[in-house]
Amino acid sequence: MALARVIEHSNKPALKDLEMAVDETNYVKGTMGVDGHKKTFGGFMGTTVYGGAGLALVVIFPTLVFGVSMGWTSALLITVILGVILGLALKLKGGWYAGVIVSAVLVAMASPLIAMIHG
Repeated sequence: MALARVIEHSNKPALKDLEMAVDETNYVKGTMGVDGHKKTFGGFMGTTVYGGAGLALVVIFPTLVFGVSMGWTSALLITVILGVILGLALKLKGGWYAGVIVSAVLVAMASPLIAMIHG
């Protein structure tokens, strides 16, 4: 049984015996459009930039509140300012600034409720 496997493997051609394609006449240049690829890559990069910047703000705010023992209001103000600076640095569109403002308003409305619940 083991001898049969050895003989089977010895009948396979060695890598050096295989002939590579040397003539380029069979090559056909791709005809597929790249517009779909460009849109997909652009969407991926946009999602990455906006998501990364948003994640940075989500991490910065609680770090200022709990890690640095800063008040909710001042931490929120600093986070909004950093959000605007990030938007300018990354050349983000107007939706980014609207999202930062809406998020800040929602957090400002929720913070007294959280403070009442927490005690």
